[in-house]
Amino acid sequence: MPNSITQVPCLRLLAAGSNARGQLADGSDDDSHTFRDCRFRSCTERALPPDTFGILQLATGANHTLALLEFGDGRRELWGCGDGRKGQLGPEYMGQLTEFTPISMALYKTYVSQGYTCCLIAVTWETSYLVLKSPFRPDVVISMGSNDFGALGGRLINPNELVVESIVAGPRHVVLHVRPVLNNDQMFIGWGLARHGQLGDAKIVNYDRPCIIPLDVSADPVQTYSLGLQHTVVCHQSGRTTAFGSNKKGQLPRMDSWGRVRQVGCRELQGEENRATVAPVEFALSYDGKLPLLRSFACGSEHMMAVISPSGSSDMEVWAWGWNEHGNLGLDHADDVPKPVKVWPAGGHALEGRIVQVWAGNGTSWILLQI
Repeated sequence: MPNSITQVPCLRLLAAGSNARGQLADGSDDDSHTFRDCRFRSCTERALPPDTFGILQLATGANHTLALLEFGDGRRELWGCGDGRKGQLGPEYMGQLTEFTPISMALYKTYVSQGYTCCLIAVTWETSYLVLKSPFRPDVVISMGSNDFGALGGRLINPNELVVESIVAGPRHVVLHVRPVLNNDQMFIGWGLARHGQLGDAKIVNYDRPCIIPLDVSADPVQTYSLGLQHTVVCHQSGRTTAFGSNKKGQLPRMDSWGRVRQVGCRELQGEENRATVAPVEFALSYDGKLPLLRSFACGSEHMMAVISPSGSSDMEVWAWGWNEHGNLGLDHADDVPKPVKVWPAGGHALEGRIVQVWAGNGTSWILLQI
C-alpha cells in the first residue's frame, strides 16, 4: 500500500478494440484499431487522475469497463465507462459514458461511510460486482446491472460471515473463493449460468443465488482460477488443475492430469467441436536463439496478450494474437492473427515508458504504462 513518502508514478492507460458504447474511454464510440490513450473525466489529457498510484483491477463486460484505482494516500476509487443502460455502472449512469467517470451510488456511499472500502471488482456480460471490506466486519458483495441467468445473485450479498479472498467472472457466471471468518476452510461459491456444469452441477440451468461449488480445496489450496464462457478452471498450489464445464471445443483436454501449472486463463475458443487444441504457443526466438521470458498474460474473449522480455534483456514487450475483428490487437488492421506478434512498442511507436500491466476483454485490449 502506498504511504506518504512513496513517490507517485506517472501513468498512462491505453486501449484498442471494440468501442460501440464508449467502453474504451477514448472520448468516442468508434472502434480503435490502434492503442489510444484513455480519458478520465476532469483530468489532463493522456493522464490518470492526480495522485493515482496504480490500477488495482480492470474488468470488462460486453460494452462497459470498470477500473479500481489506488491513490498515493491509500484511497481507492471505482471508475467506469461504456454502456450503463442495464444499471451496470450504477443507477446514476443509465446511458453511455465515453470517458472514465467516478462511479458512486447511495448504497455504496452508505457502506463507505461505515468504514468499508471497495477492494475487488468483477464484471460479467452486463453485470458488475463490488466486494467491500471493513476491519472486524463481514465482507459485502454488491451486484448491479442485468439479471440474465441470475447474474445479480440477490443484488446485495452478505456471504454469511465469509471472507471473500477473490472474485472472478466469466461472460455468464461468477465464482468467489471464500473462507469462514474464524478458520481457514476454503471453498468456492458461485451463481449464474450453470447448465454446462461450470458451477459443478450440469443438472441446474442457472443459479440465481450463491451456491456452494462441490470442490474440496482443503488438501490442496487454490493458487488461481479462471472462467470461460461455459467452463471453469482452478489451479491449485501443488501445480495441478481442476476443470469442469463444457468441453465441446476441446477447452478441457485432460487438464486434471497436468502438473507444475502456475497460472491459468480462459477464453471462448473458435474451431471445430470436440477437437483438442493443446499446443505450445510459438513466440519468435530472441537474437541469441533462445525463447523470451514470459512475465504475464491476459485472456480476452477470443484473443490473447502476453508481456515478455527477450532473452538476456530486462526490456518488456507486449505480444498478442487471435481474433482481431475490432482491431483489438492494436495493429491498425482487423485481420485475425494466428501466431504471436509484437504489438507494443510497434508500428512506429517509440518506447514510451515501462509496461506495468495488460488486460484483455471482449474484443478489447489494455496496456498500463509508467512514464
